[in-house]
Parts: sequence; C-alpha cells; structure tokens
Amino acid sequence: MRKLWSFGWMTLALTLAAVTPGMATPGRMPLPGLLNYMQGQVRLDGRSVSPRLVGSEALQPSQVLETEDSKAEVLLTPGAFLRIGNHSAVRMLSTSVENSRIRLVKGKALLRADKVIKHTLSIMMDGTTTRIDQKGLYGFNARQETIGVLQGRATIYEGDSRFILKKGHELAFAGGQPFNTQKLSKQAFESGRLFRWSRLRDKIESKARQSVQRTIAQRGRWHGPGWYWSHFWGFYAYVPSAGAYFSPYDNPYAMGGWDGWGGWGWGDDDD
Repeated sequence: MRKLWSFGWMTLALTLAAVTPGMATPGRMPLPGLLNYMQGQVRLDGRSVSPRLVGSEALQPSQVLETEDSKAEVLLTPGAFLRIGNHSAVRMLSTSVENSRIRLVKGKALLRADKVIKHTLSIMMDGTTTRIDQKGLYGFNARQETIGVLQGRATIYEGDSRFILKKGHELAFAGGQPFNTQKLSKQAFESGRLFRWSRLRDKIESKARQSVQRTIAQRGRWHGPGWYWSHFWGFYAYVPSAGAYFSPYDNPYAMGGWDGWGGWGWGDDDD
C-alpha cells in the first residue's frame, strides 16, 4: 500500500510539472535568435511568420528577420532582448550562448540587457562590431550610422580602431572616417516610436516575470536564472537569480544627466 501511495504522489507530481504555467525547464531554455514577440507583419528569409510561431520560431545562422510597418523582439543571451523597429532587418550570425552575434542590416534596433554580460554578445553594423560589456540599454541606427548607450558600456571595433562608449553618449561613424562622439538627448530619444514601444514591452515583460516568479514560489520549480516561458502572456520572460530586476525605463538615474540623443536622428518618427 505504501508503494502504491508513493507511486500515486509521484504520478501527480509529474502531471503538475507538465502543466505548471509560466515556466520552462533547463532543456527548453531558448538559444539566441528566438522570436519572442511580434507586432504586425514580420518575414523570416522572405516568408511571412505567423504570430502562432512566437516562442518557437528561431533565426538560424545567416537567416534574416525583416519588419515592415511592424516591430519584433528577439532573444539573445539570457537577459538580453533585441527590439527591432519598423522597416528594419537583422541577420543572425551566431546562435552560440558563449558568442552570440547578430547584424543590423538596415533600420533601427534597441538592445536591452538585464544582467551583466558574462559571455560575448556582439551587434554588428556597417563594418563595426559592438561588444556589450554591461547591462543597460543600447541603440543602433543603420540609416544614420550611429550607436548610442543610454545605460551601460560598450566596446566598439572598426578595423584596427577600438573605442569604449559609456552611458549618455553616442558614436557616429562613416566608412574610413574617425569615430565622432557626442552626448545623448533624452527628450529626442524618448520621442521615437521604437523607444516608446520598447518601454511598453518592458512593462509587460515585468508583469510576465512577476507572474513566473509567483509560480516558482508556489511550485518550487526553480532552475536558476534564465528564460522562463509564461503561458498566460505567451512569451519568455527573464528571471534573475535573486529576484533583482534592471529596467532602464523605471530607473530614475538611467535617463538623467545628459542632453544629447537626437543630433543624429534618434528621435526621428520615421522608424
């Protein structure tokens, strides 16, 4: 009888584990390149992507994800979201967690990193390679050939040139020309559609993260920091190790202290 009782509880536990909402097991943790959200028409290598494939469709090396009058969100290393603006395209170069690389082919993109980058995470654009060194918020504009750091720090390489770009500054480059930096403009940057959409996504993902954390607390199925699927919200949320959460949109110190952003087109509403 005791064996039957133990077997019954084991069966119930396995059943609950299979239907536990809002969580993902370590084996299901997505690799860099996963499409986590889309708004509007999105194409992968020229074919339309159905919204039903969010959370399962992933960019493979050399594949291109392109937006029209639409936006998309792609997961990179754990805690790093790449948000892609209207009429933009990215090409996945490497889906390795240890060395994740993606190229902005055209348009604009924002990268939000919620944790210190322990592995190599690089964004390539027009001959430059931007290595993300710290958690923060980073902007990339292929049309204007600019890279901005709202919060955090990045190291930018172009040929033999190397430049460390700190928070509150942006860098402009043109083929063969010396790097040119200036301060950012909070007002101009915040007027852009991509920033406003990213801020909304940040708030929604915060709710998804809290939902997942409650599920973890109730069920006790904690697998360490990483991506956890939320069945209620329908996308992955990043859950940190100690419940700490970085959000450049909610941090009162993240946006203050400078008056640049926008001199090179960050606030343009044609993104």
